[in-house]
Amino acid sequence: MRHAKKKSRKKFLWIIGIAVIIICFFLWKNDHGPNGMPSNYHADQVNLNVKAAVAIDAKNENVIYAKNANQSLPIASMTKLLTAYLTLKAIKEKKISWDTTVSPTQEIINLSSNPDYAGVPLSLGQKYTVRELYDAALIKSANNAARMLAIAVSGSETNFLNQMRQQANKWKLHNVKLVTVDGLPEKNKNFLGMTTTIENKMSANDMAIIARKLVTDYPEVLSTTKVAKSDFRNTLMTNSNKMLSRLSDYDPNYPVDGLKTGTTDGAGACFTCTMDKNNKRVITVILGAQNDNERFSETKKLLNYSFN
Repeated sequence: MRHAKKKSRKKFLWIIGIAVIIICFFLWKNDHGPNGMPSNYHADQVNLNVKAAVAIDAKNENVIYAKNANQSLPIASMTKLLTAYLTLKAIKEKKISWDTTVSPTQEIINLSSNPDYAGVPLSLGQKYTVRELYDAALIKSANNAARMLAIAVSGSETNFLNQMRQQANKWKLHNVKLVTVDGLPEKNKNFLGMTTTIENKMSANDMAIIARKLVTDYPEVLSTTKVAKSDFRNTLMTNSNKMLSRLSDYDPNYPVDGLKTGTTDGAGACFTCTMDKNNKRVITVILGAQNDNERFSETKKLLNYSFN
């Protein structure tokens, strides 16, 4: 009888132990993404007025700070970091070269004439090199240039968009929704005939992974993203990353050399930043800041925390 009670007690404790393990697993899973990166980590250490943010060590992907970092949110023109990655990959694989030329379609010309969208002047029938378009996409955040890169790499925007999705899946980014190659919102009509706006979405963690892959696999990208001003033929391009040297939010204490801003009504002001200091490279992502100035001030807070 005593033996039976002892056996029953062991069984009960074993069941309790298994239940605790299962509960702990689901609690961990609820706060971590598919890559095991936390949604919140030291979030109370820095008061950031943004929807989501993350800071990682670029060397090992260790998370330094995270706030709502697994929440899928609009990323706007930060999409172009993935566009740049696939362009550099195509060049490395010798599918295209820097001297490959492409001409704009009428649709891209129409986009070029819209003052609400960042772009560079393009002419129908004129040929532009991949080098010109790549610089314009990363420095000026030119949407028309990003679309022409897509055509140069994959033959069409649709094919390139599929390639972007495949790359995201390969990296196991599961909070991703991609509808355009440049980050501009897309207007669709639903079954009731009402117009709805959809746009590219990712989590801050997803964006940080893309940025890390970019600067690790193709560190030469930094020679472009650190450029404050450049020319596109006869047009001056000014980088939207105002933290760069010679621009309005530059601070010598934060020698950033990239990467990409993003702004739409749905996304708010976003910024993926990177900086190397004392042989430590940090990548930060800000999603949903209130305005352009705040995305830089909040990034400085995050960089300050990351390096101290």
